Amino acid sequence: MLPYRDSIRSTRPPIVTWTIIGICVFVFVMDWLGRHAVVARWAFVARDLVSPHAWVERGPLVVVGSILASQFLHGGIVHLGSNMLFLYVFGDNVEDRMGHARYAGFYLLCGSLAALAEAVLTGFPARPMVGASGAIAGVLGAYFVLFKGAWVRSVVPLFIFPIFVDIPAVVFIGLWIVFQFVYSLGFLVTTTGGRPEVAYFAHIGGFLAGMWLQKGFVGPQRRPPPRYRVLSLEVE
Repeated sequence: MLPYRDSIRSTRPPIVTWTIIGICVFVFVMDWLGRHAVVARWAFVARDLVSPHAWVERGPLVVVGSILASQFLHGGIVHLGSNMLFLYVFGDNVEDRMGHARYAGFYLLCGSLAALAEAVLTGFPARPMVGASGAIAGVLGAYFVLFKGAWVRSVVPLFIFPIFVDIPAVVFIGLWIVFQFVYSLGFLVTTTGGRPEVAYFAHIGGFLAGMWLQKGFVGPQRRPPPRYRVLSLEVE
């Protein structure tokens, strides 16, 4: 089940959301052309935070900067595409409510807290971590609180045919975060070492951070309330 669009019309262009998507796509292409040299250098490695040797070898700029840089890196085209789709559907409305500058700060802060949550809760592993999903989870957390009346049109595969289903946003996002908790147990998708291959704790940490921090980033409500549209009445 993938989101296709939501029922809220933005009142201004989501410049920051579009910029983030553009940067992620550009970096992915550059990393692919450079045979993953960008990922090799700027992926976030939690073990480095507690390793004096890493601080000397990689340098403080890379060790700390990778927390931010890794949010723009992706391990494959599916990883990139799914993250950017979620950001495209949900990011514009959160940006519209917060404003461009506050939204940019909110996004990066949620992504950073998500990476740190993954580091702490998994015991500072040595495996590299990349992806915007922690920051996007923060956007979902904010959306979950701010737009309870929204609906999400989702693509559901029925055998080989896609069907479109309108789902309340609180249900769609609620199911998403429930599955993150389930998957974080490591019982369904694990590596040979018994740890989840996906940073589910980062998703959970980012989501909770987004729910908690959104109030401080929304600021005074000077804009009109969001305009909802009935998805089921629109012609594809």
